[in-house]
Amino acid sequence: MKTLIVLLTIICFRFTNFLYAQSNLQRIDSLVTGQFANDELAGNILIAQKGAIFYQKSLGLADVANRVPLDEHSAFQLASVSKLFTSVAILQLKQKGKLKLDDPVKNYLPAFSYPQITIRHLLSHTSGLADLQMLEKPYAADTGKLFTIADLVPAINQSDKAIRFNAGEKWSYSNSGYGLLALIVEKVSGLSFPSYLTRYIFQPAGMNHTYVSTPLLKVPDPHRVKGYDSPTYAPGLRQRVDSLPRNRIELHNLGGLLGHANVVSTTGDLLSFDRALYGSKLLKPSTLQEAFRPTRLANQQLATTGWGNTSVYYGLGWMILKDTTAGKVVFHSGGMPGAVTLFLRNITKDQTVILLNNVTHRGTHGIGVNLFEVLNGRTFLANKQSLANLYARTLIKTNAESALEKLNAHKTDTTHYYLNEQEMNRLGLQMFYNGYQPAGLEVLRLNTVLYPASWNVYDSYAEGLKGVGRRQEAILMYHKSLELNPKNKGAERALADLVPNKE
Repeated sequence: MKTLIVLLTIICFRFTNFLYAQSNLQRIDSLVTGQFANDELAGNILIAQKGAIFYQKSLGLADVANRVPLDEHSAFQLASVSKLFTSVAILQLKQKGKLKLDDPVKNYLPAFSYPQITIRHLLSHTSGLADLQMLEKPYAADTGKLFTIADLVPAINQSDKAIRFNAGEKWSYSNSGYGLLALIVEKVSGLSFPSYLTRYIFQPAGMNHTYVSTPLLKVPDPHRVKGYDSPTYAPGLRQRVDSLPRNRIELHNLGGLLGHANVVSTTGDLLSFDRALYGSKLLKPSTLQEAFRPTRLANQQLATTGWGNTSVYYGLGWMILKDTTAGKVVFHSGGMPGAVTLFLRNITKDQTVILLNNVTHRGTHGIGVNLFEVLNGRTFLANKQSLANLYARTLIKTNAESALEKLNAHKTDTTHYYLNEQEMNRLGLQMFYNGYQPAGLEVLRLNTVLYPASWNVYDSYAEGLKGVGRRQEAILMYHKSLELNPKNKGAERALADLVPNKE
């Protein structure tokens, strides 16, 4: 009888867990499909528990022009999730005794002018180095140049914008710092950075579909997705991620940089990476624990930033969720034109959440947090819809009056919607340059009404006006932009073209 009671208890427990898992699975699928229907998500999602796939889905198109759907083999630009591999590479070299984290960067890059900056500072984004602003002047001197990591040290040394604060004082995200880390990997290992990642990370982890790709290092891959900057699937709007001049600079001129981005991978390969980390194939457990430890600043406070409606610490290449009620969570996110990504690990419960988007959906990170919450049976945070996105979709499908009515109807509903100046600006430009010129111009005009104190909205509207030949109006908008930001060199150059005789 006792044996029967124990057996029934086990069966009941397992059945309860099964129902619980099924409920969570349904909630996850409802969240994912709902966000896709609202044009807030498009890409591949994989969720695993103890290495077993719990949920996997592909939503959207890998190639809009040819109507090629995404599938589990689709390979995505990882954006800043690539930084995880740079961190692993540096920590591997540290394990081998080839470098020390508190060594000055100058020990490995002798031409570097800042001896107070260490490798640890670069890994933890506490170096004081600006993002990539030091390349603005070299770019202005040669707008056709494709920058590589070899250009970073000279640009940093010669720039008055390179340093924001003393090393160790604050936390500030720096892509240039990770470019320097890639240089250090090359100097110490004697291998090119892509070759090092392939030999010591991708191959040992069984990541057979992962590689580094840049405009200078093109890898043929039939599964590589195309990136799209517009969140709307209107005909023509997802044809070219590089249609905006600002995107072309990031994807082409700065696209040759390494360490901070430009790793291409699949959800399946990232799960293999996750298992390799658990299996100590890449790093010792003690080294990983060091990477997962929050960085302490010079004032003894922990390096903190915000992410996806949450607050996080930053370790050595990893973000660390402050909230530990569902376990210790470490992760990294990424975002660039045509790619928004997330790789999240609950190392207490051995859970993995992977989101790879080939569309610039800035709400992806918040969706990732919610997937993690649902996976653990918790109430997820309200994931607000983009009002700029809703306005643009309505404008394309109907007219300006209906779109404005919809925007005004939801503008005060801050519980369910958010309105973002940069997102509205990007949408307007994307529409303007991709077959929706009048609608795009209307978005840019409205943005000057919504954000009259922003120099950038006038600059973008002026760009559109100039593009359609409305010269005098463009001149007025460029002057307004310069009035708010006298350092806007782009406006000065545009005015020199529009007013060659200084009339």
